[in-house]
Amino acid sequence: MNDRSIDGRSVAMFMQLAGLKLPQNFSVPDENIRKLGAQLLLTELLEYIIHGLGVTPIINGTRVSKSEDVSFEIHGDVNLTECLDGLADVGYTMFWNAKVLGAPLEEAYRLVCENNLQKFVELDGAQFLAGPIARERWGCNQGVEWPSEVSCVTAVAVEQELFAVGKDERGKVRKPSSYRPVDLAKLVVES
Repeated sequence: MNDRSIDGRSVAMFMQLAGLKLPQNFSVPDENIRKLGAQLLLTELLEYIIHGLGVTPIINGTRVSKSEDVSFEIHGDVNLTECLDGLADVGYTMFWNAKVLGAPLEEAYRLVCENNLQKFVELDGAQFLAGPIARERWGCNQGVEWPSEVSCVTAVAVEQELFAVGKDERGKVRKPSSYRPVDLAKLVVES
């Protein structure tokens, strides 16, 4: 894969490969995307709080010990001004936390972006066309295996490159056997 900077291109590419349409301007997404956005943001935040900082949030007297303890429902309309303000505040507090810890956040983010793109298998465009891949070709001519939950593998073109994307029945992107977890331990210098 081409080298991608941390300017959001890697995230945009991941989203396109996962089948999400990128809007041309600041706009209101459908309810499923709204809930997915909330779930992704809060899940990662809770992992940081619970597993990273060792702090258990208590909401209205209920201890939240796993990110899966939280569910989401739509309760009203979207306020784009509040969305922008909230996201800017999340970004600010994210950098605040990184500075307090002395964490190399930019480098970690770059590594995570590169790693997330490993969830997609780069294909030889001469051997595959964009669209569904027949089950007998799911190995992508590279010996790739997919988890049993995968119900379809599709070849998706983004930025003139072709990638195999494996998804389960719910449409969630699943990791191929070629995927390796990111190693952030090398960035941690304990004093």
